[in-house]
Amino acid sequence: MSVQDTYSKMQELELVAALQRGEKAAFRPLYEQYRGRVYNLIYYSLGDALLAEDILQSVFIKIYRALPGFRSESSLATWIYSITLNECRNHRRSRTENYVPLESILGSGEDLDVGQSPDEQQVYNERREIIRQAIMELTPKLRDVVVLKYLEELSYEEISTVLECAPGTVASRLSRALTELETRRRRLKRLL
Repeated sequence: MSVQDTYSKMQELELVAALQRGEKAAFRPLYEQYRGRVYNLIYYSLGDALLAEDILQSVFIKIYRALPGFRSESSLATWIYSITLNECRNHRRSRTENYVPLESILGSGEDLDVGQSPDEQQVYNERREIIRQAIMELTPKLRDVVVLKYLEELSYEEISTVLECAPGTVASRLSRALTELETRRRRLKRLL
């Protein structure tokens, strides 16, 4: 279920208007609504739970400070995702290691069939690691598009707003990312 399914556009605009009028209490519902999704996006992008918590706080401080300038030209969700990805990019520039937790791509171990044999579990774990490595080898621009499309389930138009590029650029990046992932998969097919 997307953020837009939970909050109607009208409720979103009323919330933003209250915040722009200086009603600080209106920030809590915004935080509660977006906290989990923003955290997941940060965690997926940077791969560190403690770092994600720190950056989450930084993102919401920036959102709070920037709300007076929000003009509703895009949805609140895409605006928040833009701020989040910019903060992740800033952090990526300052660190050399890139890691995406595989649980955010494939789900947690709780999703596993408890009836799997040790051999089946080993094959599953190897596949997860191969997929994680392949995704981490994508450039941040391609990885961002994959995250927004498949983790956040945004439309091409929403992704183009978040990334500040044309929908055709989003389609092109997604196509390149999927082509690169497919090429890597073919090379490793015997392992999968």
